[in-house]
Amino acid sequence: MYQNYSQLFKKKMKEALAYEQWSSTPPLQPFISRYAESYREYQMNWNPYCVKKDALLYQFVTGNEKDKIELVPDACPNVLFELDMSNPKALLSGASLQPAVLALKPNTTYFGFKPYSNLGIKSPKVHLRDLIDSCIDFTLAFPAADRLVADMCKTDTFNERIRVFSEFAGDNLVDDSYLPTFVDYLAVIICSSNENIAFNSIGRAIGYSERHCREKFKDGYGMSPKQYSGIIRFQNALKALVSGSCEDLPSLAVECGYFDQSHFTREFRRYTNIPPDKYRKRYIRTLRADSASRRT
Repeated sequence: MYQNYSQLFKKKMKEALAYEQWSSTPPLQPFISRYAESYREYQMNWNPYCVKKDALLYQFVTGNEKDKIELVPDACPNVLFELDMSNPKALLSGASLQPAVLALKPNTTYFGFKPYSNLGIKSPKVHLRDLIDSCIDFTLAFPAADRLVADMCKTDTFNERIRVFSEFAGDNLVDDSYLPTFVDYLAVIICSSNENIAFNSIGRAIGYSERHCREKFKDGYGMSPKQYSGIIRFQNALKALVSGSCEDLPSLAVECGYFDQSHFTREFRRYTNIPPDKYRKRYIRTLRADSASRRT
């Protein structure tokens, strides 16, 4: 059963109802979703035993040329299927703390599964917390996935792939013995807050030391609460930046919980290697180039 939390922590949980609004906008990888003509996504409640029970399923198809895509941290693990009939494979990636590059094959369908939490997932061979900034063959972590990779290649549509993968996940990934702890709720509080969180006060509220909270959180997510909070805040800013909903960078910085624009720029560089204004220009330039190539 859930632990008996103090009234102060219960009050914090009421504030965390804003998580429902946060989870309605999936983690963003701008240079994947730019595959505008072929990109599709579907958000689902995939794990009934986990507080952050949602996951993003997505698909895109590459063009005639080899491509590389810039990836940014989004605080989520990921399974990516490369549905090449001659050599199909699936990679399991842990959450990342730094930007990365994904090499893609031409004329290939990719299908992805991105759960919003490491928790409540079976781990017969490897713990997701141990895969920070790294990846392995999905079948090494989950041997039962050997059949899945072949079955995914036999499907023709996005909906079929969702069905096949969901059946596998229900049988092999969902840990039906899992009981949520304060770590689940701390992750929800982080996701639903636009302010800097005083983790020491949360620790006092639930009767644990700040050090204990950090250790337990890292044991579940493979990163500290501060690192997790930084990525969530970055993702919120990234969504506003590329959508154009906030053109003024100083205002965007304050709205997303940064102290000022210089703090925002410094943190944004950590996750993309470039400042936010240059990132937005590169993103817009890439969109225009893609649009022009499709017209020719």
